Amino acid sequence: IAPHITVHNLVTKPDAKPIKQKSRPMKPKVALMVKEEVMKLLQVGFIKPIDYSQWVSNIIHVLKKNGKIHICIDFRDINKACPKDDFPLPSIDVIVDATNGFELLSLMDGFSG
Repeated sequence: IAPHITVHNLVTKPDAKPIKQKSRPMKPKVALMVKEEVMKLLQVGFIKPIDYSQWVSNIIHVLKKNGKIHICIDFRDINKACPKDDFPLPSIDVIVDATNGFELLSLMDGFSG
């Protein structure tokens, strides 16, 4: 897929100052699992390395019941620096209410499908 379709550039408020969050400690076993997941995302081209980022956010990890790990990014600081969207996506309540009466609801996450 062409990058102009899949890459999103964030617009920040003019007065926003970049924030680099302090690193949070992780258990060695969890750190290894996170590293493996990040390497997998790098190998398939879902993420790419950058040099000298002005914004640094921590990884939030969640251990799944199947023993695998789900990683997210703590974007609270960057979210505060971005202007509000004039056309926001609907909230989860609205989405769930819209499924009323249907027999099937499909949700996907990148690798787990």
